[in-house]
Amino acid sequence: MWPRRTVAIVGLVALLGACSREAPAPSRGATGDTSAPPVGRKSLTIALGGEPEYIVMANLGGGGGSGTIAQNFRLAVHQQLVTYDDRGDLHPMLALTVPSRDDGSWVVRPDGTMQVTYRLRHDVTWHDGTPLTARDFLLAWTVARDPDLPLFPAVARLITRIDTPDEYTLVTEWSETSPWGNAIVTDELGPLPDHLLGDVYATDKQRFQQLPYWTREFVGVGPFQMESWVPGSHLTLSAYDGFYTGRPKLDEIILRFITNEQTVVASLLAGSVDGALDNKAISFSQAMLVRQEWQRAGHDPLVVIQTTHWRFVGVQFRNPTPREVLDVRVRRALLHAIDRQALVNTVLDGQAPVSDSFIPPDDPRSAWVDDVTARYAYDLRRSRELFTEAGWRVGADGQVVNREGERVALPIWTTAGAQSEQELAIIADSWRSAGLAVDQSVIPEPLMRDTKARASFAAFDITSIPLGEGNTLKRLYGRDCPTEQTRWQGGNRGCYQNEAMDRVVDALLRAIDTDERRELYRQLIRSETEEVAVLPLYFNINVAIFREGVRGVRGDTSPRTSVSWNAADWDVN
Repeated sequence: MWPRRTVAIVGLVALLGACSREAPAPSRGATGDTSAPPVGRKSLTIALGGEPEYIVMANLGGGGGSGTIAQNFRLAVHQQLVTYDDRGDLHPMLALTVPSRDDGSWVVRPDGTMQVTYRLRHDVTWHDGTPLTARDFLLAWTVARDPDLPLFPAVARLITRIDTPDEYTLVTEWSETSPWGNAIVTDELGPLPDHLLGDVYATDKQRFQQLPYWTREFVGVGPFQMESWVPGSHLTLSAYDGFYTGRPKLDEIILRFITNEQTVVASLLAGSVDGALDNKAISFSQAMLVRQEWQRAGHDPLVVIQTTHWRFVGVQFRNPTPREVLDVRVRRALLHAIDRQALVNTVLDGQAPVSDSFIPPDDPRSAWVDDVTARYAYDLRRSRELFTEAGWRVGADGQVVNREGERVALPIWTTAGAQSEQELAIIADSWRSAGLAVDQSVIPEPLMRDTKARASFAAFDITSIPLGEGNTLKRLYGRDCPTEQTRWQGGNRGCYQNEAMDRVVDALLRAIDTDERRELYRQLIRSETEEVAVLPLYFNINVAIFREGVRGVRGDTSPRTSVSWNAADWDVN
């Protein structure tokens, strides 16, 4: 398979090379200037899988499917109070320090409310030179909570008041205890430039939402500033001389919008782009092909592989067909019948970790739960034993039948897409090898957007969710079950119900103490994996790949926020 691909890619490289001699990679210039960077200028060109629709506050800037595209470079142009790094450690950004209960800046009261004080750096300026002040965070919080705007705040809604005793202090009052009190890493507290947006917001909210600020006239507080945005072509970021920690190591970052993956591959091999940040620009398999070609040529590329999504088979708990799906022995048997390592070997070249729970091995919490996680190795003999215990039996012809002697058929579906459909075929073949009949379906596009239909799968649904506590904790949360009353909104599509687990989730969403959180996670993972509330498969992975000579790119933060969190430290030879 790869030799045929290589021939095609070599052809694309030759074509791109010929084209690049006529049209060099885009560079600086507000009117679409595509001249090469001046000699000696440190420039990094990155392929994006599409053109972003906004920079911050997605629903104001246009929203849509470009969320990940914008997220990847957001922290290069705009920063927040604090940030995680790639190892999960928390660091101050615009704040002087991370609030702490030890120094009294994070207070939890007996009634569960909190007061968290952030003290801001005095040396931060917006890209137009205006000093950053507490008013900029107050504006962002007000905007995020405004019911007249199409925003859905998760953190800002917990903050009931913000006091600004001086221009560099934020005193936030919280309605309930939250572990994110000192770790606000979303857009919801901005900052937003009050001197540019405050008057418009106060007088004309409709115009406020349509301002070019959200896209091509963005002004931020990051190490790079918006230099030019050529629609359909590229976006150029230039180093901001006034950045508070000093000028970035790079002079500019050029973000090229390339929607065709083979063009991305050819551009990397031809050297017209230096790298790609995520799977929207280049799939894992194609990135590995590029790495192989570079290594074959004697180069040592920079490659960062990280888990991004949890992939699993969702289980229907509302009147499933067949009814025996509700028997935990059947769910355990079905998981034993899937060779998940072989699945990963086929779909992702063996590079992705197999999943036993929603916590990936590169997450610090994995050490907390390792010894309480129930595991179900590929074992057809054990699978058939469990089927027998549940009342099914394997006939002389090797086929599984129920108590009435009827052939057992399992409905399973997935969404359209090469990876999902490949998974579906492999899982279906595995279950057939265990003696089961399988009715496999690919969900058509209209059905994918129908929340009621998505929650109405007969038995099994192959799906994935982004890693992050807000997503994974509530995937099996009873009150997140989609119903007519919720207009079929809710992540718990199969409507799994377990009051004890719900209590643990509720506690986790409020627990601050590390020892308490560790014990709660142990309870949750033990219960979830023993119950096989979903059938875990593996963790999807993202790859950032850059040519030899690029330094400093360390991948996304943990939990995930943006690959560009340390863009000021990126460098090239």
